[in-house]
Amino acid sequence: MRHRMTWTNARTILKANNVPCSHGWDSTLQKLNEQDLVAHHGKVEDALIEHILCGEKFSKLYPVDPKARGAIQAKIVSLPLDEGSLSSEYPYLVSDQDLTSGDGNMSVVRVESNEDGVGAVLSSIFHVKRREEIPFADFENPKEMASRYQEVVGLTYEPMQLFHVVWMPHHRDFLEIRVDHPRGVAEADAHGMHSILKKKVNSWGCVALDQPVNLFPAVRPFYEDMDEGVVTQMTFLTTTGGIKDEKMPRRRRNADQRTEKYHVAGRDAVEAIAIYRIAVEWSFSEDEVLYQPSVSLAASGPSGAGGRGDPTISGALIKNCVRAADYEFVIERLGKKAQFVPPEPQE
Repeated sequence: MRHRMTWTNARTILKANNVPCSHGWDSTLQKLNEQDLVAHHGKVEDALIEHILCGEKFSKLYPVDPKARGAIQAKIVSLPLDEGSLSSEYPYLVSDQDLTSGDGNMSVVRVESNEDGVGAVLSSIFHVKRREEIPFADFENPKEMASRYQEVVGLTYEPMQLFHVVWMPHHRDFLEIRVDHPRGVAEADAHGMHSILKKKVNSWGCVALDQPVNLFPAVRPFYEDMDEGVVTQMTFLTTTGGIKDEKMPRRRRNADQRTEKYHVAGRDAVEAIAIYRIAVEWSFSEDEVLYQPSVSLAASGPSGAGGRGDPTISGALIKNCVRAADYEFVIERLGKKAQFVPPEPQE
């Protein structure tokens, strides 16, 4: 399973499909090479495709006329696949040679459908900027470099294959553009890729996407609902003018920033806090497998261009979804908090 995903997600997928795994990628691959895994191949490949559709996505939702759903889905189904290794190797990554020679264009590589909707998968090669420490021993005079600097860092541009998804659900009146957002992709780059995909969708002629749904209204309700997952990070402005960024370590399971003593004491010491960034994580087990999908909502600052001066959040970073069910769960919770999905009637 040669794919660019975190070991945490890969381990969950393997465990959910009864595939034996060990500690880390290397040990697990060695263990798998020693066994006959033909019987598992189909299930694991299906799980890989689900992860491509739902895993580590920066998603924007665009309202569309419900009457246009059929035309949009028909257009997606009829899209011709682009030729080349990006399509022929799907759902796996291309070779290192093709990766380094990629031109950055977004290619339609597959049309996928399931009980939730229909989507076009587009792949592209994107160069991620990484910082690497350069050992002093690599210089002509290591002692002189060590006396002048604590460390020397170089920037490299590493090619990475991304999978983006244009998705039209069966039961939601919002077209979703899901940009692949693995570690290393900057938020500004994710917005840029969204713009490219939005233009591509509008060129189809069956829909005219305008502005995505503003997700900022979900921020405060996520914070105030103590039964809604756990808050792992938040940034907020206080009435005394301070900007606070608080984060809970993941190793402390179920630790909630909302109830952390330092946060509660500080919040009670001021009149109010204005939250403009929040990350929420849920945990649930099925068949002894732990799933932990999460959503992060981030505005650029405590004030913005909203109608009431509130910030605007145009997209959500949805992570750790190894199944479509995880992603749908997060979208449902997000929709109810942002009130673009009607609440369930009270009994």
